[in-house]
Amino acid sequence: MNTAPYSQLLLAFWRERDREAPWGRRALFGITVLGLALGLYLVPQMARFLLAGSAALTLMSLWMAIIGSLMRQNHPHVARFVPGHLRRMVASALAAWALLSLASAVLLWLFLPPLPSLALLLLGAAALLAFLGWALREWQLWLLVSIGPVLFFGGGLDRKLAPLGATLRELWLGQPLLVLAFGLLALGWSVTRLFGNGDAAHRDTYARFDRMRRAAEDSMRGKYAGATAFGRVGEWLGRPFELAVSGWQRHAVMRAEPTLKSVMRRAEIVLHGRQHWLYQALGTLLALGIAALSFTLAFALAGQGLQDNWTKGAYGMAIGLASMGFNPSFGLPNMLWHSRREQALMRLLPGMPQGAALNRAVAWMQLRHALCALVLMTAGLAWLAWAAGEPALLCFAFSALPLCTGWVLRVPARIKAPGAGTTFVPVVAFIGMGWGMYTLHQLLHTPLVWLAGLGIAASAALGAWRWRALMIAPTALPAGRLG
Repeated sequence: MNTAPYSQLLLAFWRERDREAPWGRRALFGITVLGLALGLYLVPQMARFLLAGSAALTLMSLWMAIIGSLMRQNHPHVARFVPGHLRRMVASALAAWALLSLASAVLLWLFLPPLPSLALLLLGAAALLAFLGWALREWQLWLLVSIGPVLFFGGGLDRKLAPLGATLRELWLGQPLLVLAFGLLALGWSVTRLFGNGDAAHRDTYARFDRMRRAAEDSMRGKYAGATAFGRVGEWLGRPFELAVSGWQRHAVMRAEPTLKSVMRRAEIVLHGRQHWLYQALGTLLALGIAALSFTLAFALAGQGLQDNWTKGAYGMAIGLASMGFNPSFGLPNMLWHSRREQALMRLLPGMPQGAALNRAVAWMQLRHALCALVLMTAGLAWLAWAAGEPALLCFAFSALPLCTGWVLRVPARIKAPGAGTTFVPVVAFIGMGWGMYTLHQLLHTPLVWLAGLGIAASAALGAWRWRALMIAPTALPAGRLG
């Protein structure tokens, strides 16, 4: 049997990696190893759990990379017109799924003896990998992960399905190998259904998958595809956004005047694109509405039990809220680069400032947007800290302030094309500074007032230095021409 075609299919994800910027992968690997080493040092009694869990997560990440690459190669035209393509694709996916499921189960079984039998671990690992493959193809499944547990336990389905669970348990205890065989066969069949044969349904599925993949790649470069990447549901949800933005554009154009305020209002629509403050405000309102609806539903279903324990997830909610606050600061410079082709014509608008005045106007437009987002984020974190009884959550706001100020006040003419680094570096810096301040408060008992003063002082000093540099820098627009 010639295995060369199969190895080419399985290794395609590695050969397609970005060879010009390997530092991002190396930095991610270094941070992962450092975090694992720190965990082993701080909690040595959990060494076996950390090692086994890290190895299993690595194998799952490898599976997602492989299955994502295979589904991308399963183009409808290739599947229909290339002989043997679909058969090799399915065989490669099944082989990867089987080997990685077995490896994950064996690792957990060897390192964590208290866990259930190897057969049960194998069935669980195989089911998880199959679900990840389907979730990579159909993004709606991630919603099931988000709200499924709340609906399951809050709606009392755990009690209603208890007899079925008892029956399945007895069946497993009586015939474990038979149940394992049937389970693996069913899961293997579901993996084969990830691939199409080039028919109309396959073309529609591949178009949705490719649209989401391109949106994810664009987001890594700081370019946002909008709600249309989510298909008809996204178009329906994005319709109010488009109507509101169109109304604002008409308002800005109909009241155009050759003044600084009017011309920058119109320029902001082009310069900030999908990061325009109106998009941000509508997105925030939508997120708040979904969160309020989710909490109301969860509290209504789960009752007092959830009300007493929801604060355990306050840290995760704080990180999500903080990311919403600092995302505009890191996305605005990228939008300047993406709109650079229109900026040469924009400089001819009546009333458009030139030279240092243009630098000042663009910098203030960027800084104003970032500071408004930070103020709202700080208010949200303050409410969350009060509700959860964890004042230390405000450390995320204090750490984000200097980072956002320094990033948003870069010289526009010298910014470089957005890449993975423009997303990776700020996030790592934010997480590092946030947890650093959190550690100072929790372990060294540094007062929050001092940490707030430190963040404000660092932000003011960095902002003043950046502002002086901007006033003597080359003209801001077109952005990126000297990068």
